[in-house]
Amino acid sequence: MESNKLKSLIIIGILFCYAGIAKAQFPAKYWVKFTDKNASPYSISNPSAFLSARSIARRANQSIAVDVTDIPVNQTYINQVNATGAQVFQRSKWINAAIVIINNTTQLNAVNSLTCVSSSSPVAKTHKMTDDAISVYDNSTPSAAKTTAYNYGPSLTQNSQIGADCMHSLGYRGQTMVIAIIDAGFYQANINQVFDSLRNEGRILGTRDFVAGNSSVYEDDSHGANVLSCISGNSPGNLIGTGPKASMWLLRSEDVGSEKLIEENNWVVAAEFADSVGADIVNTSLGYNTFDNASTNHVYADLNGKTSVASIAATMATRKGMFMVHAAGNEGAASWQYINIPSDADSICTVGAVNGSGVHSSFSSIGPTSDGRIKPDISAMGEGAFVCLPGYNFAGGNGTSYASPILAGAVACLWQAHPNKTNMQILQAIKATATKSVTPDNQYGWGIPDMCAAHNYLMITTVQEENKNSNVKVFPNPAKEQISFLLNEQATSIVLTDVLGQDVSFGLNETENHQYTLQLDHRMSNGIYFLTIKTSLGISKTKFIKE
Repeated sequence: MESNKLKSLIIIGILFCYAGIAKAQFPAKYWVKFTDKNASPYSISNPSAFLSARSIARRANQSIAVDVTDIPVNQTYINQVNATGAQVFQRSKWINAAIVIINNTTQLNAVNSLTCVSSSSPVAKTHKMTDDAISVYDNSTPSAAKTTAYNYGPSLTQNSQIGADCMHSLGYRGQTMVIAIIDAGFYQANINQVFDSLRNEGRILGTRDFVAGNSSVYEDDSHGANVLSCISGNSPGNLIGTGPKASMWLLRSEDVGSEKLIEENNWVVAAEFADSVGADIVNTSLGYNTFDNASTNHVYADLNGKTSVASIAATMATRKGMFMVHAAGNEGAASWQYINIPSDADSICTVGAVNGSGVHSSFSSIGPTSDGRIKPDISAMGEGAFVCLPGYNFAGGNGTSYASPILAGAVACLWQAHPNKTNMQILQAIKATATKSVTPDNQYGWGIPDMCAAHNYLMITTVQEENKNSNVKVFPNPAKEQISFLLNEQATSIVLTDVLGQDVSFGLNETENHQYTLQLDHRMSNGIYFLTIKTSLGISKTKFIKE
């Protein structure tokens, strides 16, 4: 097979004020921070003025309060900056800052003299990391068939390795979930056949280009489209994404054709936008770490989750209730070797790459963070991952850029099954049931996940929590063949129902001390069942899990 290079979306860059700039060159983009949000027309008591209903609901579902970081940047301050002749290009409410185009020293001095401005720093140039590799797929030999929810074709391995196919078989395919992809462009995703169902079902909720300042993303780089295919691809016999029924926001923050990149700040703005429109999950196959100017390179000590603006924002995004999925990076075999920014952020899910056999890929960036935290968090198939390129061409790809969306789509299925869980509870379940949950390390993290095992873990914890207040204790729970419980008096009625409310037959044994044992029918499917017990004292209800 002929090998082609794909522009990597593990691209490096960071915005901060650095010493040693001999002479500012204009026009230039600056990161301008403001002092406060005083006299804002917005109030946290009326969040619907600046957050979507879905975004507010996500917070409410996870008991997250709307706070001052959600308040937009003060428009009065924006007007003052624009009055200097400079131009505000993008704004960040979480950081309380703006990307400003400044044309000369006079404008820069005028901006810095504003009482509402606390600091300004120029945008640094960035350096590209190792490319993701793409090999054109030869589909002349069909893959072995397997009885599953979909005809996965060559994408079966990346689905089955993490249990995504199991979740699909249970009916969880990402319905009701919203994923935002922040990337470099989605070339021809509006016409590629692999996304026909995504478009026809109206599940592309919108697009935004934070580089050009518009909503056009289909003429730019193709990497985001390749990433999208790992989640939303639907071509039976060729490629089925891990979250094939999820709805999507397509957000461009990366300009791969420019030497003056401001990706980190663009990413912050894009993440804020994803939050405001109500995304549940954000996938980022981007990364930042070094500059063209060696004196401004990001150093390992900065990988603490608190130094870079993107890492700060990534942590903020998790605090807003989103599940953040980030590619670890492709520098494992290079001199840098470590994860990139914002993969060092706290509470996000950083994804490393393995091959189809579950072996760590040598190119996959490793941890730990500089403050000693294990990274990556989870591993998924990023070596030989199956993707769809523009032109409806299928290929095998190498890169954590693909491991990340493969996991993100599966997370959508898991969270769909447990909509009342928080993002951190979902992450905990994934880690607790992954292959290295007991012995995590800085290559695999907590290992390769099993989404159906995580699903069962969450069902068990949910049932245990809900049964705490029940006066009937069922054991064992989960159960395989039988359950038992003890009553203070004889039961007058025992009813067993499934999640649809339909009665389920069972065998019953009772001892003299009112201990009951229910023999479960071997034909019962796995899942949650409800037990209703009536005595002269009243009615008791409890749940158990059949496994």
